[in-house]
Amino acid sequence: MKGILGAQYGKVGPVVGRKFREENVYSAYQKNVFNPRTEAQQIHRTRFRALSEIAHGFACGAIFGFRTAAKGTNLSPRNLFQKTNWPCVTASSPDATNIDYSGMKVSRGGLSNVNFFAPNFDIPNKISVSFEDYGAACQRTAGDRAFIFVYCPDAGTGILSEEVKLEAGKVSLDTPTAWNGLKVHIWGFVRNQGAANLELGIPAGECSDSQYCGSGNIG
Repeated sequence: MKGILGAQYGKVGPVVGRKFREENVYSAYQKNVFNPRTEAQQIHRTRFRALSEIAHGFACGAIFGFRTAAKGTNLSPRNLFQKTNWPCVTASSPDATNIDYSGMKVSRGGLSNVNFFAPNFDIPNKISVSFEDYGAACQRTAGDRAFIFVYCPDAGTGILSEEVKLEAGKVSLDTPTAWNGLKVHIWGFVRNQGAANLELGIPAGECSDSQYCGSGNIG
C-alpha cells in the first residue's frame, strides 16, 4: 500500500518493491534470477534502454507536457511519456536502434492545438517557430500559452521555451553555444496556464498534443 512518501521501490530486506501492470507490488527477493539472453530479449532491452535515455533528456518537457494527462493513470508524467513513445523506438538488432522523432509526443491532452510552422534558424544560436491560431472554434481559454521544446540528440538533452501568448504568433528560444553545428528536433504545443474553464470542461494546466515542427542544425 502507498504510504505518505509513496510506494517503495527496489530491494527492502527479503522483498523487492516494483510496479507491475501499473500496480505497486512486492515479491520475494530472488538471488538467482533467470536472465534470458535471446536476440528478441536483447532487442527489447536495447529499445527500453534507448527510450529511458531519451526520457531523461526530455524530462523538462515531458514532465511539463504530460502532467495533466498522467493524473488518474497510476503513471508518472515521465512513465506516460515512455509508454506513449514506445512505438517510436525500434531496433533491428541489439546494436542498432532507430528513433522516429517525427512521431514522438512531448505533450498530451485535450486542448486544441495551433498550427506550428517549420522552425527558423537564421539568427545564430536562436530558434524561432511561427504559429497560426485556428480561431474561436478551438474553444480557447484566456490563459492559453504556446511553447516549443527543442531536443539535441548529440547533447542528450532538451530545452523548454518560455510561454508566449497566442497573439504573439511566434515562439523563440536561445540555444547553448555548445550546440553550434548540432542537429536538433523541435515540437510545439499549447497549454492552459490560467484557471480551469468549467463551461468548456478544460482543467487548469491542460495541454494539447504536441506537433512536430521539424529539425535543423544550430548555427
